[in-house]
Amino acid sequence: MHRRAIMDAIAIDEGLSQFELSQTTPKGTNVFRSRVHWAQTFLAQASAVSRPERGYLDITERGRELLSDYPSGFGRTVFQKYPDYRDAWSGRHSKERKENSSVLDLTPETPLEQIELALEQLDLAVAEDIVQRIRSLSPEFLELVVLELLQTMGYGDSSASIEHLGGPGDEGVDGVINQDALGLQRIYVQAKRYGSDKTVGRPEIQKFVGALTGLGANGGVFITTSSFSADASEYARKTQLTPRIVLIDGYELGRLMVRHRIGVQEKRTYIVSEIDEDYFEDD
Repeated sequence: MHRRAIMDAIAIDEGLSQFELSQTTPKGTNVFRSRVHWAQTFLAQASAVSRPERGYLDITERGRELLSDYPSGFGRTVFQKYPDYRDAWSGRHSKERKENSSVLDLTPETPLEQIELALEQLDLAVAEDIVQRIRSLSPEFLELVVLELLQTMGYGDSSASIEHLGGPGDEGVDGVINQDALGLQRIYVQAKRYGSDKTVGRPEIQKFVGALTGLGANGGVFITTSSFSADASEYARKTQLTPRIVLIDGYELGRLMVRHRIGVQEKRTYIVSEIDEDYFEDD
């Protein structure tokens, strides 16, 4: 079903009135739509539903098992037994997340710390959601998204300097970025749309390096929606490669897309006020 049709079906099934459907938080967020949206997000992160195409959700075998095990409903705590869900929030990349965000090392005791922690969690959830959605779309979509992201990050001197090469005869690369007008500095891109259960290994990285060498590239970026094996990461990090390559896994891809506003929209801006101590000083 389409996500909007799901909302309509839930409203009817629960017998919600127009008054209940119109309830908002003090900041203006519609409570019903927000809760359904997050329920869909949590279910997708636990692989209880899949996204077969844009805007649509499809129940999975795991989702049917949950319905059978909990006919009266269930909360998020039941998802903790699923690695997919744990990884989305605090599992596989918890160390990197703590390194990238000092607020996660703190117990939020003040209102401001609670706001910052909540924003961090929102960004992480959106980043994970982005990658899940990309996995359900075509490989070409990922290739184009990656090139758009790199351009937004400042690579290439104009949109004309970004070229999509994916498809038959692409010589093992999906795109190229000309760092200068004459094309003397060229960075090649490889994008692999894999599920979370598939890891990019060292042989694929070595093959990419071989393609770069044959093309006379200055550098390369290998991006995947899954992850890299320890052997692949070690090879890319320690081997003296010319050209040099950078590896970006699904977690980092999602974070970069959120940071550079690719595939996301700014929902609302909040103003946080605090006392102006200078104003109240008695000179």
